[in-house]
Amino acid sequence: MNRKLVNIVLIVLAVAIVIVIGKDFIGKKAGKNIENPFEYNMDEFRKVDSTQILYAETFHFPLKIHDWAGITVSDSMIIVASANHLLKFDYSGKQIFGKQLIDTATCITIDENRQIWIGMSHYVVMYDINGTLVKRWNSFGDRALFTSLAVSGENVFVADAGNRIVYHCNTNGQIIRRIGEKNEQKEIPGFIIPSPYFDVAIDDGGFLWAANTGRHTFENYNADGSLRTSWGVTSFKIEGFSGCCNPAHIAILDDNSFITSEKGMPRIKIYDQHGQFIGIVAPPAAFEGSLAPDITVDKQHRVIALDFERQQIRIFERKKE
Repeated sequence: MNRKLVNIVLIVLAVAIVIVIGKDFIGKKAGKNIENPFEYNMDEFRKVDSTQILYAETFHFPLKIHDWAGITVSDSMIIVASANHLLKFDYSGKQIFGKQLIDTATCITIDENRQIWIGMSHYVVMYDINGTLVKRWNSFGDRALFTSLAVSGENVFVADAGNRIVYHCNTNGQIIRRIGEKNEQKEIPGFIIPSPYFDVAIDDGGFLWAANTGRHTFENYNADGSLRTSWGVTSFKIEGFSGCCNPAHIAILDDNSFITSEKGMPRIKIYDQHGQFIGIVAPPAAFEGSLAPDITVDKQHRVIALDFERQQIRIFERKKE
């Protein structure tokens, strides 16, 4: 038997083995359908105890735009960045402002002086409340992918999913320090960011929190960039986080409790300042598809969600006891 014929026989044999194994994995045998032992049923985790749902949706309104970057609030205004526009709405859904941006936005926040900060993938811009461009930082390089901003006084924190780092900058874009780089001596594990979901927020004490999505944890950092504390639970159950990268979005209330938004199995939840699960803002049944709504909170502790799949802004308020 020549080598060419041997190779053909080996290929046919390999294909036959793959087909047999494939049938076993698919779960079909002797013409009968059997359960796939490798299939994981998520239906039980989509069901929640109604007593755990602490918020109710009180209002929503549509957005006639696509490719949103994010949402923030100030006073009685809801501010949205789409890919190319800055928009302001009142709580009744009336658009009161619209302006085209200079580039493609990826994230947005507003500071205590009502200055609007917008991430543009690899650099940051700042607009005043009337939509006038005030500052534009230099580029952080082609590898950068800014996914979240948090501002406290003269400190601007920028989450870069591309480089898996948080930059602590001054308001002119000069880097003060890099936060979250792996350092075993300082017990900093390093960020694991499998996809472009990497959120940061500032608590009432001025401390930085970052969602280490690949580890399903929240990490809290001191002013010098050292790790202060962390919390998180990896679990499909309601109190935990699962998948490749959750929580996808976070917000912190003025009492230092956390609001989280998850992708894959979308749901919005609330935790206390120590990371203990309190309850549900919006259960999986409130959403379509798998995208995590971006979230923000206001001084009345309302949760405002930017629902990408329903193309709506949705407002949730705590139920009266």
